[in-house]
Amino acid sequence: MKSKLLVLLLLSFTFVSATETKIVAFYTKNIAKVSDTDVRIAIDKILEEGSRESGLNLVEVFPKSIDELLRGFEEKRYALITLNTYDCMRYYERLKPHIGKVWTIAKDKKHPKERYLLLAKKGTDITDLVDKRVGYVRFSEMQRVYLEYVTLNSVHMNSEMYFKHILRFSTGSKAILQLFFNQVEGVVVSEHTYKTALELNPQLAEKLTILKSSDAIFPSIGLTISHKGEKGINALYKRFVQNKEDIKNLSNILMLYKAEAIVAFSKEDLERVYDFYQDYSHLMQEYGGL
Repeated sequence: MKSKLLVLLLLSFTFVSATETKIVAFYTKNIAKVSDTDVRIAIDKILEEGSRESGLNLVEVFPKSIDELLRGFEEKRYALITLNTYDCMRYYERLKPHIGKVWTIAKDKKHPKERYLLLAKKGTDITDLVDKRVGYVRFSEMQRVYLEYVTLNSVHMNSEMYFKHILRFSTGSKAILQLFFNQVEGVVVSEHTYKTALELNPQLAEKLTILKSSDAIFPSIGLTISHKGEKGINALYKRFVQNKEDIKNLSNILMLYKAEAIVAFSKEDLERVYDFYQDYSHLMQEYGGL
């Protein structure tokens, strides 16, 4: 009896030892208009299911600062991280040597890369917006960067000097309505948001115009990045991308962010965003002084 018990204990120890623990870190500040509690519940459920499906012991952590997230990734304590695009661009040189695979949550799976638009009333030029009110979606700091880029590139002035007020809106649809009803004179939104708004209210096209348009390069909702060599993590996310029906809790994440899919975002895609960010940084150095 004792020998059987010893064998069972050894088998249990062998199984636990063989189950590799991977720490995945989420810094979800300013990614989208979603409560932290809802995010943590959804993440907990999908990682619990992911652990069963992958054979890995996935443990989530929520670093309190971007520096804590970056240090954990650099030191390879975190096998996978999620952060907003703006922070990724700010610290891209620190992240770059360690990046394995990249994914994003897409609002539109057929067009996963976002294009940003600067909208205004018809008949308006960028020079007409001097000392006027403009805005962007507060959960997309890259939209603020785009607004700054347009201002610096077009009129060679910092946006804080050029505009009277820069407002932040909770959603893109609210920003568009504020523009339509003359509460602001210009807004930056995603092309996906504007097209959706036009479908719901075609009258918008009669009063609004696109002043400036970016290339379609930006991630929809944040970035998830695996560390180099994390084959098990990469295999699990490949299944997320394929949207396998047996990943039951995947739909909970997508519904939470009002999105359609998790999609792969190549390193080349990431480099295009960083090229834009560098252009913005150079313009800030040249024209952005207050």
